Formats: sequence, structure tokens, C-alpha cells
Amino acid sequence: MASLRSRIAAARILREHLVWEALRVLPALANVRAHAAFPRFRQMMEGDDLAGAVLLLAAMAAPARDLLELTQAGGIWSCRMATTVAPHGRRRRIHTAHHPERAACLLAALVASGSTEA
Repeated sequence: MASLRSRIAAARILREHLVWEALRVLPALANVRAHAAFPRFRQMMEGDDLAGAVLLLAAMAAPARDLLELTQAGGIWSCRMATTVAPHGRRRRIHTAHHPERAACLLAALVASGSTEA
């Protein structure tokens, strides 16, 4: 995952192969291909809606990741994503990322969430 994080950070814009790589290496996404929403994910990828596809992956993750904040300031996107790690949503882990490109920022936060699996 460290290699994927550094490749996302170095990318000027997010490329499709990085999203597929995240799907392959993140343990939280291991069962996504069996999820009912996976065909929609593939449609988004084919339609070049990488930001939407990453958000859908986050929602399909186990446990799901929730987008808390996505803002842009000074040409840099900032993303905060949460993973609920206790029953009934009592405790959440917050994952942050920053990147000049919106979709890459979202993927970076999702990948960051993989280093702190519940």
C-alpha cells in the first residue's frame, strides 16, 4: 500500500489503473466484486467518473467509509473520510488526504484508511 500511496501522491491526475490497484490491494475492498453495486462501479469507471467510482468503492468497503469533508483551498483538495470501527457507530477513525486533483484526493483518503483496518 505504501507504493500505491506514493504513486497517487506523485500523479498529476488520477488514472484508472490506480483505482483498480486500490481495489486489488485494500483488504476492505476484498469482497467488493460480489457487491450489488459493483456493476455501477464498472459503469462509472468506463464513463471516466473516477471520483464517483472512488466514492462508491468507499461506500462498498467493509466497513464502509463515509465522506466527511471535501474542500479545495489554494488549488489543493482536502478530504476527510471516516471508518466506523465500533458497533453502532460509537468510534470512528478519520483518514485525511491532500492532492491537487479531486479524484486523486478521494482515492488517497480511501487508501489511507487501509493502513488502519479495524
